[in-house]
Amino acid sequence: MTAQPIDSHPLVAGVSVLHAGLDRMALDAWSGLEPGEVRRLSAEMARVEARLAAHKMAAARALEAAGTARQSGATSTGNLLARDFGGDEAAGHRLVKTAAKLAKTTHTQDALARGEVTFEQSSVIATGLDKLPGDVTETQRDLAERTLLKDAERLTIRDLRRRTDRLMDVYAAKPDVDAHENELLVSREQAARRNASFVMWDKKNGMRGYRGEVPEAEAVMLRTALEALAAPSRAHLSDPDATLGPVPEDAGDPAHRMGRAFTDLCSHLPVEELPSNGGVGAQVVVTLEHQTLLDGIAPATLSDGTRISAGQARKLACRVGIIPMVLDGTSLPTEYGQSKRYFTKYQRIALANRDGGCSFPTCDRPPEWTEAHHLTPYSLGGKTDLQDGTLLCTRHHHHVHDHHWEHRIAADGHVEWRPPGHTTWQRNARYRTTPA
Repeated sequence: MTAQPIDSHPLVAGVSVLHAGLDRMALDAWSGLEPGEVRRLSAEMARVEARLAAHKMAAARALEAAGTARQSGATSTGNLLARDFGGDEAAGHRLVKTAAKLAKTTHTQDALARGEVTFEQSSVIATGLDKLPGDVTETQRDLAERTLLKDAERLTIRDLRRRTDRLMDVYAAKPDVDAHENELLVSREQAARRNASFVMWDKKNGMRGYRGEVPEAEAVMLRTALEALAAPSRAHLSDPDATLGPVPEDAGDPAHRMGRAFTDLCSHLPVEELPSNGGVGAQVVVTLEHQTLLDGIAPATLSDGTRISAGQARKLACRVGIIPMVLDGTSLPTEYGQSKRYFTKYQRIALANRDGGCSFPTCDRPPEWTEAHHLTPYSLGGKTDLQDGTLLCTRHHHHVHDHHWEHRIAADGHVEWRPPGHTTWQRNARYRTTPA
């Protein structure tokens, strides 16, 4: 085959036409189109992008076959592509690998070149076909490929990837299919656990940022818990107490609701069930002066050096899993929180049986999401017994501390609350008794 002169090659002319066409497309011109036309053109550009991806992979195969990377001093074709544009070597390697897999397909590469599937869809299909055993017949392989291309028209990428995991359905017996799928899932789960990551950093504004990746099963568990906590249909979120008025912290977009739910979740980690190291459990120590317990003025310090407000320290001192270290005026330890200082497991069960959950009016948080609260502060002589305790969720635990709500134990043994300056006692609706 005779090589065509570069100046007359259709690929050279085609790329030049693409650049010329884009030069005529001003970015601010989009604002002058009807939304329907913008949507149509956006879809058309996605098809153009897919067709260009097919040519990029064809170019990568040509460079790989010619050994251009080695001749240019690059470590690989992916490294060469990254050098030429973008600098993303991982993307370059992925392009080369996908190009090699697509070259083995019968229909998928052509579908990509016509703009009928996206690069991601073609990659998933090619990877799935590449995993088929060698004893699969050409007819079976062809049927599997056509089926996946048809599935790509209606499935999400995630579902399409799952569909490729069951390609043995085409030719294997049911037990073999299940065994094969299970092997794929085990391999994927093991890889996901190995690759799980979590990084946290101090943003210097009272917040900590984080990012990471977790396996699918654990991610579903986390999301289910957060959605339950952030659900707008919960009574304590959507129907705030009339005395309190609207609750701004429970409003906002879903991302911030989930963020507050995650904050709530972190404060209820079962530290007593976490591993210990050298006899020291996964517990946070809050160090504060004794006077802070009394007047709540001076800040306190967590075990990692984080400074917190006096009010936050007093709330933490009530919380299971937090050990308060109270210092006297000479900063010498005078008292350590012991398990008997706190409501025991069985006392919490009794409180849950009595209160049924958060005892604050209108709240519907269950016992599992509450903290045992001393009605009379421990520092002021409060006792760790049932008559001096109640269950409060995190938000209302903060609220009664910050706004100094008054309390009393009614004749039937239930806790009632009222804000300062008010005369009407309020109780949680689950007690089914009219407030006095």
